[in-house]
Amino acid sequence: MKAEDLRRLAAFYGCSLSELLPPATVDQEVDGLAELFRAHPDLAEDQGPSSFAGVCATARALTDLEARLEIDATAHSLPSYRVEHGNMPWQAAREGYRIAEDERRRLALGEGPIRFVDELLMTSGVRSAKATLPTGILSISIGEPDHGLLIVVEKNLGLEHRRFRYAHGLAHFLFDTEAPWRVCRSGGPPEFPEVRADAFASALLIPQYGLRRYIETLGKETLGRAGPTVLSVFSEGDGRDKTGESRRVDGRQRRGRHPITLSDVLRTAHYYGTSPSVAAHRLRNLRLLTDRELDQLKTMLRSETHTPIERELALQAHEMDSLCSRLAALAASALHRGNIDTPRFNELADLAGVRVADRKGLLATAATPPQQEHRSSSRTPRRATSATSP
Repeated sequence: MKAEDLRRLAAFYGCSLSELLPPATVDQEVDGLAELFRAHPDLAEDQGPSSFAGVCATARALTDLEARLEIDATAHSLPSYRVEHGNMPWQAAREGYRIAEDERRRLALGEGPIRFVDELLMTSGVRSAKATLPTGILSISIGEPDHGLLIVVEKNLGLEHRRFRYAHGLAHFLFDTEAPWRVCRSGGPPEFPEVRADAFASALLIPQYGLRRYIETLGKETLGRAGPTVLSVFSEGDGRDKTGESRRVDGRQRRGRHPITLSDVLRTAHYYGTSPSVAAHRLRNLRLLTDRELDQLKTMLRSETHTPIERELALQAHEMDSLCSRLAALAASALHRGNIDTPRFNELADLAGVRVADRKGLLATAATPPQQEHRSSSRTPRRATSATSP
């Protein structure tokens, strides 16, 4: 096979030549960045400060400056996780979710949101920047001595999307350590490293236990959604009875069984700094949403009515403090459930500072999708006797 054929294959798969060649034939002195430019010559066309080449020049200058100041940039070097190179996307996704939890523990992040992903990466020795990239390229991860570990993301992506791509790039440094660079594109068949990195990014940004607790603060019960509605609670008693006893706990009439609404998804996305789609799928993977509910919410997110609301991430929350934002969201939910009337809702909306023009959209995000509402009402008469989940 000719060298040009290898370069074409590397460009097609978004990887370096090193990944396509046996280890024994790799020239260790090859400049990885020069190889990247050969595989993607359009990256070198723009030499401006906001271009990919400009970002690389900035990274080289930073490396030189750190050396002059005797700053040990590798003091907090990244761990290297061993992953199985299997043939199932399921396995790749599970590895991504599992290692994201390990990284959260290693970085002492707890279960809360990551407010500044780029600054977090910097504390681990990973640099991040945005630049104008060729059409179809979302991000590029580079691991070269004179550039450091560098993640470059398309600058025209939204803030929440860039945060996701930064976390996605971190995954490549943790898993795909044998490659000097990797290009991530939009579309095309998903490769296992990309599936693993996507799973890692979503779990790093939205931890499962923190997500459950946050959904509960919105008045939605989570235990019954992920398990049976009738629980068996075992007790050891006084310790002398070796058989103990089991108590049946019926949760069919539990509070907080209301469906998760678009407003809940938008508020979750705003809290964790992700797109609503990432939040919705994370809720689905934790069994807090069904496939049918997810499809309904995705349809609402795509509709023209809710596009401006999605862009503002619910109630223009970046312009409202958390107290007013929460008051407005809960007032909309209370009106839909019949806990308050319209005049009282308007009073609360005034207190929260919600403009009159925004109130219709606010109510729309808090509404239960029609099919869910119909399904819930059709099961109401059977709740007292049915053993199925509501």
